[in-house]
Amino acid sequence: MERSEAAKVLTLCASDTLLVESDSGAPAPDGRGHLSAATDNASMMAHILGLYARPGMTIVDPMTGPGAFWRYVDTNIYDLHRSDLSRGGPDARCLPWLDESAHVVVLDPPYRYVETMSTKKGLVMLENDIYNLESGRTQASGLKGHDAVMALYRDVMTEGARVLKLGGYLIVKCQDTITDGKQQWVHVDLMAYASTIGCEVIDLAVVTPSQVPPTRWKVQRSLRKSHSYFLVLRKGGRWPFGYKSISKRSQLRVASASAAATVSCGRLL
Repeated sequence: MERSEAAKVLTLCASDTLLVESDSGAPAPDGRGHLSAATDNASMMAHILGLYARPGMTIVDPMTGPGAFWRYVDTNIYDLHRSDLSRGGPDARCLPWLDESAHVVVLDPPYRYVETMSTKKGLVMLENDIYNLESGRTQASGLKGHDAVMALYRDVMTEGARVLKLGGYLIVKCQDTITDGKQQWVHVDLMAYASTIGCEVIDLAVVTPSQVPPTRWKVQRSLRKSHSYFLVLRKGGRWPFGYKSISKRSQLRVASASAAATVSCGRLL
């Protein structure tokens, strides 16, 4: 086998058959398919995993909270590991997982701030600040508010990418916001950051709740951000990681390479 062919086989072997299988797509349920919009997080997570995940995949959710994401997912078909810092779980910025050990990592960082009545306290996290973001006010970095939230996102995304296998999926929940009258396009900033950690944005889903709580503001100067996003990122890009064409001829080449990897892994590694 030539060196270039051997290198390609080794790249394929570095992932596994479950990730190869996920490239073949999934049946479209109910004649409608897996939709890119839903009215709740649980329905959207079911759509995302129904399309990209496969039974037997190892899924890590280190920011699971009360577990609302998993309401409509058959968790028995996955090797699912859920935890949360607020319940004694590990910090999502420093996970106890080996490099390239998971097929899917799900991240839902606390991303909302609200002003308190006391100006001495400044901004307080709605989620009780379990990641101690307010401590940034007294640290050398001086990060606070939205900047502290974005720093947390970058940290957990970097750690999630470390844990992912080549070809694995990083699912990130986020929401745009407004700070000091300035629009903060969080989902755009995170999509740009994904490329710096070796991930490619392969899908985007929107959650638009059917009911929105009343606002405390009497005067409105911009559209209220009631919707949120799920970013679906893939470590290394699309299979076989960066290959753009989806023609039948290209699909045959990918299938041939995958078959060669299956046969040759034991001998080459």
